[in-house]
Formats: sequence, C-alpha cells, structure tokens
Amino acid sequence: MNISPELKQQLAEQKKQCVFCKLISGEMPDAKKVFEDDKTIALLDIYPAVKGHTLFMTKEHYPMPAYMPSEEFKQMFSLIPSLGKAVKNAMVRTGLNVFIALGGAAGQQSPHFMVHLLPREDEDGFFNFLFGKKGEVLREEEQKMLAQHLSQIMQNHFARNPAPWHSGAGSIPPFLEKIKAASKTLYEDEKVLCVFPEKSAGKGHLVIYSKMEEKEIEKLSQEDAAHLFSMASLASTAVFEGLKAQGTNILLKSGRCDDNLSGMLEIHILPRWQDDKLQGLMWQPKQASYDLDGIAAKIKDKTWNVKYKKEEKKEKSAEGKKEVKESKPKPLTTPDEEIIKAIERLRQ
Repeated sequence: MNISPELKQQLAEQKKQCVFCKLISGEMPDAKKVFEDDKTIALLDIYPAVKGHTLFMTKEHYPMPAYMPSEEFKQMFSLIPSLGKAVKNAMVRTGLNVFIALGGAAGQQSPHFMVHLLPREDEDGFFNFLFGKKGEVLREEEQKMLAQHLSQIMQNHFARNPAPWHSGAGSIPPFLEKIKAASKTLYEDEKVLCVFPEKSAGKGHLVIYSKMEEKEIEKLSQEDAAHLFSMASLASTAVFEGLKAQGTNILLKSGRCDDNLSGMLEIHILPRWQDDKLQGLMWQPKQASYDLDGIAAKIKDKTWNVKYKKEEKKEKSAEGKKEVKESKPKPLTTPDEEIIKAIERLRQ
C-alpha cells in the first residue's frame, strides 16, 4: 500500500508517543508478555475486563488493519485459533470473545491496533456483549446497496489475493441451514456466509459464520481463520463506507457463555456512531484484584506451541539438480484497501 509522505510522518510521530510501542521495545518495563514471534506479540491487559484478558497486536505500529501489509495481517489472524485456545485453556473457560474496535466512536482508545482476547464462561458477570432490544433495520434499498458493495469488495480482494479453493458460493453445512433460511444473505463463498441477522442489534448489523466450524474458533485451520477475519475486515469496510459510519466493532463469539448460550461461532460487524445505542459494548478499565503475574505465567505456559505456518513453495535450484522449499512472501498489499479510500474521501 502506498502511503503519502505526510501520512508517513504522522505515523512516525504517533509511534514515538505510543505506549504499546514503548512496551514492545522495552523502553517501558514490566510488559506482561505471554506470547511473541517475529511479527506479533501478546500482552496480558493490566486493566482486564475478565480474568485472562489478553491484548494481541503486531510489533510494528499500525493504527488499523488497513495499514497492515497483507502478510502481517495473515500472520496475525492465522494465529488467533491457537492463541485463543491457549488463553481459554489457561483460564479453564468454555468460551472466547475476540473484540476489535476501529475508530473512536467504536471505543478504540489506542492508536496501536490490537485485538482483545477475552476468555468466557457462564456466570462470569460480563454482560457487555449481550445485545439488548432490537435495533434499527436497514431499508431494502440500503440492504441491496451493501450487498452489491460487499460483493464487489470481495471480488477485488480475490483478484489481488487469488485463492485456489475459491470458485463460487459453495454449499451450506447442516448447522447453517436454518440460519440461511431465516436471514438475508449478503455474501457467500465456500468458507463463509455473511447475512443480515434475523434480529438486528443496530443499523447495518451483519453476522458472519464459518462454514468450516460450527462452534469453536480454535478448531479452524490457520488458512480458514485468516479468511474468516479477512471477510470480517472487508465487511467492516463495506458498512463503514456504505453507511458513512464513524467506526466499527468486530466481535467474535465462540463457545458457550451467558451471551452465547448456543455456543455458535459467529462474528458480528457493528457500525458505530457517536452516542448510538451500543455504548454498553465497552467496559470501564479497572485494576485487577488478583495476581496478574500468576495469570500471565499460566497463559504463557500454554502458548509454547503457538506458531505461524508460512506457506511453502517448491522451486528448482539454480543448477537444476534439486528442489528446495522456501517461504516466499506475498506482495505487500493490504486485504482491505477500500477502507483507506473511504477514509480519504471522508477527509476531503
């Protein structure tokens, strides 16, 4: 992705002041690190919403996913199944939330983009993701507009990032048959289904389901997880641009807890505006009343085998005598350039 010199300068200045960049570099001590590889790092949140609340981010400073090179995006989101499993197992929980805030209206408090991993269970007292009364439903023409816009965004995405498995809409697994019948489909391919839910939590609310796994994010392959979150990122772009939203939340629910009694694996895309009816999604930071170092040690003990598996390609050696395997990075293109275009238009 091409970034203007002015924007590069702004990001450089932002990085100098970023608390998380200072924690990652060691300039600020006492980061409660629970996982690290060459591109990403996970830290225990010192003001947790729930016990085991973990912050997962790239080491490089990006304010949102649209600024991330595609390979870093893929590496980060490919690791969520195994990292989420480690956090969930360390806390002995039955469910997991993955929460993302994009924009101030959506509750983004840090200029360093991050993912919140929240291990969940029944009666844990956290009800922020329990949606209230039925929200505003889009008019039919707005639904058609978003469906067309999202379909075009996905076509552009696959044109830039070809997938050998992608050839069409695919089939519906039995566990999604009732959901598809009761909802209006926006987009579908062999791995995911994106719909307007039967009960909307707010204007432009979308829900994405994996066709590969019914309930537990940790059972997805790295490839399937990367595609699921890429779909979520691009759907977030579609509602941000199409509805002129001020921000978006991406909320994954997986496994059983009080706000996900069915245990279904689903990602909610929630367009946000200042003072909308979804203010309750965010939690108030507060000091933990328990030993954070002990919790960090438990999680770290479970992340030892979390590893990104890079795609390998066979190539002949220069002499033509043997084949060697080497990792070949993809061109540095972003999986959701559309959101950059939308932001630039809003700035004009």
